[in-house]
Amino acid sequence: MKKIVAEHGSIFCIPLFMPKDDWKLKIKLSDNDLDKDFAFGRVIETGSSVLVEIFKFIGSAHTDINDIVNSGIMFSPVSIFWDGIEQKRWRIIGQTENYDKVKNSNYNNLKMAFWNGADEPFRLKDFGTGEEIVITREEFEISQYSFSTVWHPIDLENRILDTPLLKK
Repeated sequence: MKKIVAEHGSIFCIPLFMPKDDWKLKIKLSDNDLDKDFAFGRVIETGSSVLVEIFKFIGSAHTDINDIVNSGIMFSPVSIFWDGIEQKRWRIIGQTENYDKVKNSNYNNLKMAFWNGADEPFRLKDFGTGEEIVITREEFEISQYSFSTVWHPIDLENRILDTPLLKK
């Protein structure tokens, strides 16, 4: 199977109608499914995982990219495994032209919490500066920042479905 590379600015669709017990991602997205309900994400940057933002818009995979991007962000960016795309459960549907993570994804204002274990403090990383500051567990719990977990496709689909602010 040819590996599908995550490119900065790629827009992808995430089916919200597929079974949520398919942990091995055996069920593939079909062309007949493209008019069903999807959430949408965009690749911000890649590394050992893929940093993405998830948009508020829910709708057909045929939706205009501008409608998706202009809907706003559902929650703070998260890191994902790219398996959803590679296993053909999710699909790349477009690209933000001349994508610039600072301009298009507000990269300089992104922050994410990290924690290495019981005896270590929580750290909040500022993506714009690369700096990390120590924060308490309580500060993290009341913040809107995502934890540095790398999300499995099924877990991310469930998180999206559990988000009360969906926009159609």
